Amino acid sequence: MTNIDPLDLPPPQEPAPSDNLVDLNGIIRLVLDKSWLIVSCVVLGVIGAAAYVQWTPRTYEATNTILVEQQEQSVVDAKSVVDVDQRGLEIMNTVAQNLCNFALLEQVLATNNLLPPEGGKVTASGKLLTRDGAVRQFGKEVKATVRRNTRLIDIAVRNTNPKLAAQLANSLVEHYLGNDEQVEHNSTSGASTFLQEEAKRQQTNLESAEQALQNYRKETGSVSLDPNSDVVTQQLNDLHKRLTETNSSLVQAQGAYEDSLNMSTNLEDLLAYPQVASDPDVAQIRGDVAKQENEFVMIKQEYLELHPKYILAQTSLKGLKEQLTATVLKVRTRIQENLRIAYENVKHSKQGLETQVAQTETNVMQLHEVAGHFNVLKHNVEESQASYDRIIKRFGETSVAAEIKPERVRVTQSAEVPEIPVSPKVKLVFALALFGGLAVGLVLSFALETINTSFRTVDEVERCLALPVLGSVPKLPKREGAAKLVAAEDRNSAGAEVFRTMRTTLSMLGREEERRTYLFTSPLPGEGKTFTSVNFAVSLAQQGLRTLLIDMDLRRPMVEQFFTEKRNRLPGATDFFLGRKKLAEVCLQHPDVAKLSWMPAGTPVPSPLELLTQSDFEQFLKEGLTQFDRIVIDTAPLLPVSDTLLLAGKVKTVALVVHGGKTSRKAVERAVQLLKKANAPLGGVILNLLPTRRFTGGYYYSYYHGYGYGSYGKNDSKKESKKDRAFSVS
Repeated sequence: MTNIDPLDLPPPQEPAPSDNLVDLNGIIRLVLDKSWLIVSCVVLGVIGAAAYVQWTPRTYEATNTILVEQQEQSVVDAKSVVDVDQRGLEIMNTVAQNLCNFALLEQVLATNNLLPPEGGKVTASGKLLTRDGAVRQFGKEVKATVRRNTRLIDIAVRNTNPKLAAQLANSLVEHYLGNDEQVEHNSTSGASTFLQEEAKRQQTNLESAEQALQNYRKETGSVSLDPNSDVVTQQLNDLHKRLTETNSSLVQAQGAYEDSLNMSTNLEDLLAYPQVASDPDVAQIRGDVAKQENEFVMIKQEYLELHPKYILAQTSLKGLKEQLTATVLKVRTRIQENLRIAYENVKHSKQGLETQVAQTETNVMQLHEVAGHFNVLKHNVEESQASYDRIIKRFGETSVAAEIKPERVRVTQSAEVPEIPVSPKVKLVFALALFGGLAVGLVLSFALETINTSFRTVDEVERCLALPVLGSVPKLPKREGAAKLVAAEDRNSAGAEVFRTMRTTLSMLGREEERRTYLFTSPLPGEGKTFTSVNFAVSLAQQGLRTLLIDMDLRRPMVEQFFTEKRNRLPGATDFFLGRKKLAEVCLQHPDVAKLSWMPAGTPVPSPLELLTQSDFEQFLKEGLTQFDRIVIDTAPLLPVSDTLLLAGKVKTVALVVHGGKTSRKAVERAVQLLKKANAPLGGVILNLLPTRRFTGGYYYSYYHGYGYGSYGKNDSKKESKKDRAFSVS
């Protein structure tokens, strides 16, 4: 039965996963992957919060509450009094601002012996503290807040000393209550006196302005000059409009007249003018000419040229044409004369309008000179009247306000010594640090995820490269010596299971006789291709297949060091190609893995590329397959050198090893492109060195390792090992 290559089969029709589910899985995977970064940011935030709480001084707040009461008076004229409900909020805000007045704060500090001397004093930090600086600093510690929908005001004072905070809050209210009544009385009396004197002065100015306007009206003999100015201005605008229209008509008339002077004297040209052709006399004669021409045509058909009727008809036609020519010339002359007369009339009309415009402009200028002073006097009267009305209104409001009793302020709750500090707020600081660290960690994680262009999941590789993933190798602990052979471990080992699965996947790519040579390469150095190729060869040998591992990385060979942990430069591939050694002489049997042989890179050569170009690699593989069942080749990276491209097209299967989560996508895509150009049978991609914490959603390794052997594997491990050894020997 013929095996079918899975790469030739159509992709399975599976329902596409939901976008929301994919995004959620990706976010969860990212958070788990970057959990170290998120936890670090949170820890740093908590440490910073602890340091802030430890070093920030404790601040206490003492609050004193006052009630603002207003004694309302009934007033006869309600329109002249501001409504109490409307001015209540303004009164409360005014009281709150007065409690933070600079003079009041200075008085409170002086009373409590907290005001520095005149020259200032030096603080413990070495700075000079002046009186103004002390008052401004105290003002930052005082806050007056109006309670919403009430007439209560809270006066809060903060200080590092709780007793001093309560003392300053009570002292501030006491000084305000003592100063408020006297200040209100003095300000109201002073405002009333000033407004009364200002009203008298504005009244005198108004009377003077009205008298000056009246005198000017008598001189000009007009009550108001504004309507006259409007009429004359309108006339001037109309004249300008008519003059513009006349200029346009003049241009048209002049053009028509000049065109008539250039009229031709040719009969046919003149008849082309509509004015000439439509003239009654011309139309009549043209009709006669046409009729005579028709008759002449008939006579020409019946009589000869010397016949009297022929001569008479010819003479009549000639006379009519001469008459038509004379009539057309007369019409031409008449048209020219009519256009000349029309042109002269428009010219005279323009001259008359220009004279009227000049006269009207003179009248407007004279009227404006007379009205200018009138408008100035009128404006002075209006301004004086408005100023006088404002002063009278303010004087009335001040008089009414003086009759209303001032607001009465009383203390509803005195400040007490606080026991618990208000700053720093420990819970809030730690909560902000916790959420801030979490937010910073998430932002950094998403930023690093955005700039990372490597392949991190099997789905990403298959979607972007359209190639299958042959296996996903986890990042295993560092091993030394024989422990590097992960595939040789017991069957419960996660690493061994990876390479057994990879062996099965590669064997299913086609018929067995066509898949006997395998080449492992990578886009860049350090991808783990040697580790992968060695362990894959071990897995083949464990299956009972005679396997040869060849190190064809002639520039940086690693197979010899992998097995012997030394670089002795044993004879190998280069010695075989140069004819120094035979195949059997360069193939070394592995001491621990039965049926596994390996070939070192051999003696270093100055130009590996030339050696590979001149060597018959296909013949080398044919000779090797006569002695071995499988050949696994470890080659150089694709992008730094082109050695591998000479070999990739001569094997049956090429596997591209990619460092998951590190190698950029552009490098992998470039490597795939080079292999395709070289006609290499690229079987797929092997994701290597994948972090185990990522193996949730998208990595096949989690599926392999998740299915355990249970008690069956544990109880029969010894029996299975004996059977394997017996099979390998056979």
